[in-house]
Amino acid sequence: EGAFAVDRWFVSAGVDYGWSPRDSVGISFGGGRSSYEFDESADLGGQAPWEEINDTRISLTGRFGFGETGSLIVIPTMRQYREDGASSSDSQTYGLLAAAFWKISDTLTIGPGVGVFSRIEDSTRVFPILAIDWDIGDRWNLSTGGGLAASQGPGLTLSYTLNPNWSFGLTGRYEEIEFRLKEEGPVPGGIGKDEAIPLVLSARLDPNPKVSLSAFAGIELGGKLTLMDEFGDTLEESDYDPAPLFGATFEFRF
Repeated sequence: EGAFAVDRWFVSAGVDYGWSPRDSVGISFGGGRSSYEFDESADLGGQAPWEEINDTRISLTGRFGFGETGSLIVIPTMRQYREDGASSSDSQTYGLLAAAFWKISDTLTIGPGVGVFSRIEDSTRVFPILAIDWDIGDRWNLSTGGGLAASQGPGLTLSYTLNPNWSFGLTGRYEEIEFRLKEEGPVPGGIGKDEAIPLVLSARLDPNPKVSLSAFAGIELGGKLTLMDEFGDTLEESDYDPAPLFGATFEFRF
């Protein structure tokens, strides 16, 4: 048994170009860092398995209309998760999110999608996506969203709009972060994985069209840490109890 804590920050920027109301392309860059602190009784190999994890991403986004009510979104992504001192070339993974959806009515847009992501240990993760944007009432909405500095794959958000400036939301998603470990660590060139299901409450303030501020708090359920060797074979794994999470975001548009 043992305990650990994680501090995360992430910064991203992007630009989009649209040549019609239904067609656009964009590119975004992002980078961040996760700092893990394990106590002395950490139960993963008898010592802290990793410390500082760097996160770098680049994504392209294409949105295209077809027919009278159909739309297609395609998001190829390159990501690099690695501990300080780990090989950059051995830390890269690639992925694709794609979905086709149709405007069924003025209040409902829905359709199927798929996510395909490579893993560091040379396998592939494939998962289905429900693309939805449903105005349940004048103030309630259920939609697919990327989450707060999300890892891989979208989640579902139920939101409530109080007024033009304030909105609140409940988001659920599955998070999986996999990263290459440094050569000088307990498992040289190995792989670490942190997976959980966070449920998050958020409050968002939009004081003007260019600025958004959010604060969020929630809990991570079903958490598990896994330590693997460089070939992806599991050496140690440990479930962790439901853990609180909280943070804030700032968004500026121009």
